[in-house]
Amino acid sequence: MSETKVILNSANDLLLLGDAIRNVPLKDIAQTSLKGLRRQESDIDLYEYLFTNIIHQFEPREFEAEISCAILPELVCYLEKIQSDVQSNGLSFFFVENLTVLLKVADVLLKLIEYLTEKEEQCQLLRSLTIFPEYLLRCYTIVRKNYVAMAHESEALEAMKALYAICKKLLLAFLELLYPREASGRNCNYFRAIDHDEEYDCLEKVCILLANVGNEISPIDSLLASDVWKAIVKLCTDHAEQSFIRDKTGWLDEIVTVLNNGINSSFVDVRTKNEHTKQSTIALKLNAFFLRVMLKILTLSKQHARVCTFTAVVRNLLAVKSCLRMKTIGNELAAGIEQYLHIGYMAIVESSYRTESFAKALSQYDCKTPEETHSFYQLTIHIVTQLVSNANEKNLLSLYCYRHHLLPHVCNLLKHSDSLFYNNATLYKQLLVHCSALLLMGVRLKDRAAQKKNEEVLVRMVLQEHYYTATFGIDLWSIFVRYHSTQLMYGYFLFWKKINDRYSIFTTRPKQVHIRQLLRNLFVFLPVTYKERLLVTYPATDGTNDRLWAALCPLPVEIDESKRKQFKACFEKRLLEGIKARQNAPGNVRIFYEVLGLLSITGIATKTIETSTTTLWVSQLKWNTVVKTTSASSIFESLERNASGLSLGTVLNSTNATALAEAKPFVKYQVAKLIKVHPNQSTNVQSLLEVLLEDNVPFVKALAFHVLRQLKNKQTPVANQLLSRQPSIQSQLNRWHSNITTKPLTLKTRSVSSDQIPSAIVHRCQQRGKTDVSPESLGSLMRTINSKVNELFPDDGDEVMQEIDVDMFADDSSAQAKKRKFDATAEDRTGGAVEINQCLKELQQQSVRLERLIPAQRLQSTQKEQLQTIIATLTRALDS
Repeated sequence: MSETKVILNSANDLLLLGDAIRNVPLKDIAQTSLKGLRRQESDIDLYEYLFTNIIHQFEPREFEAEISCAILPELVCYLEKIQSDVQSNGLSFFFVENLTVLLKVADVLLKLIEYLTEKEEQCQLLRSLTIFPEYLLRCYTIVRKNYVAMAHESEALEAMKALYAICKKLLLAFLELLYPREASGRNCNYFRAIDHDEEYDCLEKVCILLANVGNEISPIDSLLASDVWKAIVKLCTDHAEQSFIRDKTGWLDEIVTVLNNGINSSFVDVRTKNEHTKQSTIALKLNAFFLRVMLKILTLSKQHARVCTFTAVVRNLLAVKSCLRMKTIGNELAAGIEQYLHIGYMAIVESSYRTESFAKALSQYDCKTPEETHSFYQLTIHIVTQLVSNANEKNLLSLYCYRHHLLPHVCNLLKHSDSLFYNNATLYKQLLVHCSALLLMGVRLKDRAAQKKNEEVLVRMVLQEHYYTATFGIDLWSIFVRYHSTQLMYGYFLFWKKINDRYSIFTTRPKQVHIRQLLRNLFVFLPVTYKERLLVTYPATDGTNDRLWAALCPLPVEIDESKRKQFKACFEKRLLEGIKARQNAPGNVRIFYEVLGLLSITGIATKTIETSTTTLWVSQLKWNTVVKTTSASSIFESLERNASGLSLGTVLNSTNATALAEAKPFVKYQVAKLIKVHPNQSTNVQSLLEVLLEDNVPFVKALAFHVLRQLKNKQTPVANQLLSRQPSIQSQLNRWHSNITTKPLTLKTRSVSSDQIPSAIVHRCQQRGKTDVSPESLGSLMRTINSKVNELFPDDGDEVMQEIDVDMFADDSSAQAKKRKFDATAEDRTGGAVEINQCLKELQQQSVRLERLIPAQRLQSTQKEQLQTIIATLTRALDS
C-alpha cells in the first residue's frame, strides 16, 4: 500500500497527525511551524509538540539542522516579547499570566535538555544549546527587576518563586551538560568535538550568554553565580588554544567585558547602600572571585584584549581608587573594598601593563572628573614604578616612552588639575618624580624618534599659558638636561634664547614668563666655561641681547669677578647714556623704554647714576597718567626692582582716585603695597585706599582690607580718620576679619640683591646664594626630585647620560638630600619641627594671656568644655 501524502495547511494540523508525522519531510514541518508561529496560530503547544514529541521521531542531527536551527530563534523572539510585556506598566495586569507562560516554556526546555543528555554519546547537538542561556537570561532579569516591586502581590510573588526554582533546576542541568562534575563519571565537556567554524561559533555564543546569566544571578544567588563562572572558565581553558589557531579571540574579550560590567554594577550598589553588612561582604567576596576569573581569562587570551576592554577595566579601577581616597564610605566597608576589589584590579594591572592594548588604553584614557584624574595620576605613578623596576627591558620602555607615550597624556590632564595640586602639594611632587623617571627612561632608549617626541612634549608644555602645565614642564626640563651632554644642553639653551628673543622685555604674558624662567634654570646648569662664553658671544654693549640678560641677570657668583664687573659696567654706561638722552628728549618713547629695560636688567645702579635714576622715577614720570596705560604693569615692576633707594611716596602723591579706579588689578595691587609701606607720605592715601576697598576684583578688595587692618593695628592716622569718617567700613572690616581662616601672607616690597633672580614667577629650582634656605623653601622640591632621580638612574658612565660639571644646588644640604631615602608622601621633618616650635610658642603666649584674663571674668560652661577639649588634644599629642 502506497504512503498517503500528508498535506499541512496550518500549524494546528501538525498537532493532529500523531505518529504519521514521521512521514512528513522535516523541511515541510519547519515551514509549517514557522508560518504558524508568525501568524500566532499556536505557540507553547507547538513548541512542546516539536521538542518533546516529534524530536524523537527523527535522526538527531537532521532534526537539529532542519527544525531546531529554524524554530529556536523564533522562541527567542517569543521570549523577548514576553519580557517586554512584563516590563510594560500598561500590561502589568497580565504579569502572572506571562510568568505562567514562561513556566510552560521551562517545562519544554527541561525535556529538551534531557533529550540532549540522552543523545550526548551519539552526537553533540551544539547549535541547540544557545536557547537555554537565552531563556535563563530573560527570566533572571525579570525576577531581579520585579521582585521588590511585586513582593506585596502574593500571587505574583508565588509565580516568581516558582519561576526562580525552575530556572535554577534548568541552569544546574545545563551546567551539568556543558561541563559535568567529577562525581557524574563524565570527564569531558559537551564541546569536545568542534570541527567547523559554525560549531565554534556556538561555543562563543553559549559562553557569552552564560556570562550574562552569571551577572544577573550574582545579586540573587552567589553560590550559583560562582558555579556558572567556574563552568565558563573550564570551557575557556579547554578551547583557548583553538581560539589562537582559528584567530578568533574576540569571545574571550567579550566575556571579560561582561564580567567587568557586572563587577562595576555590584560595586556601585555596595557604595550606594554604604552599609557594612553580611550581604555587602558576600558581594565583595564574590567580586574578588570574579576578578580572579577575569585575570584567568585575560591570561588564557594571552592578553589579546581590545583597547576598549582595558579602558573599561581602568575606569572601574579609578572609580574604586576614588571611592577609597574620598572616604565617603565607612571604614569597615572601605577595608573590604580595598581587600576584595582594589587588590584584584591591581593584580590585573600587574598582569596587563606590558601589553600593547593596555598601554594604549592608559595613554588615551579620558578623565571626566578631578577625582578620576587624581586616581589616574596614582595609577600612572604605579605603572612608572613598574617600568623603573624593569628598566632594562627596552621593548617595555618603548611601549610607554614612544609607541604609546604616556607623558603627553599626563601633561594634557594638568590643565584640569588646578584644584588637585592647590590642595595637595604632595601629589605634584609624586607625579613630577615619576614623570621625570619616565622621561629619563625615554632618554635611555637612545632612539632619535623617541627623543624627538620627548622634546616636542616638553616644548609644548612650557609654551602653555596654563600655570601648572608650564611649571611642570620647567621642572621636567631641569631634570631632562642633566642627563645629556653639555653640548646638547647648550644647544637647548640657544633654542630657548631664540624663542625668548621674540618677546619684548616688558611682556608679562605667562608664556614669556615661563620661557624666561626656563632660560634661567638652564643657565644655572651650564658649566662656568659656557656661562662665560655667553658673556663674550652676547655682549652687554649690544642692545639686541638685552632680552637674554633681562632673563639671566644678576650673574651667578661662580663667574669670574672681573668679568662680572666688566659686564655690569657696560650696562651702567649704556644706562647713564640713556638717562641723559631721556633728559634731552623727555618725549622720546623709545629712549624711555630702553632705559626702563636697562633698569630691569641691572637693578640698583652705582652711586654715580643713582641720582639720575631717582630723578627719572620721582619727577619725570606723571604717575597719574602712568597708572592708566597698558604699560603700567611693566613700569611698576621695574619700579619695584629699583625701589630700595627711591622715595616711593611720590607715586602716591601723583596719583588720584579716579586714575586708580581705571587701572589694572596688578597696578592696584602694587599701589596697595605702597600704601602699606608709606601710609603717611601723601594726602591722597585715604582716597586711594577707599577706591581699593570698593574694587570689583575680590583679590584687590581683600588685600585692601588686609592693609587697612594692619594700618589700624599700627594706629596710623590714615586708618583712624577713614574708619571714623565711614563707620560702615569698620563693620565690613570686622566681617572680613571674622571670615579669615588662614593667616594672609606678608606682602613685602620686593628688592633684588646680587644673589636673587628677577622674575615674575619665583620658581622652585633657582639658587639662593648665601640666603638661608628653610626646608619649606622653593628649592626643597627640586632637591628631593634630584635625590630620587639619582636613585633611579645612577651614573653608569653612559655617554648619553653624562654628568654635568656643575652642582645643581649651592647649599650644603643637597649632598645629604641625595643620600636620604625619598618618601614623596611624607612631610619634610625639619620643616615639621619648625612648625611645631612656632605652634608651641604661640600656645605659650596665648596660655599666659588666658591666665591673665580669667580672674577678671570667670569661664562659662561652654568655654570650659572647649578648654578641656584643647587639653585632651595636647595630652594625646604629648603621649604620641
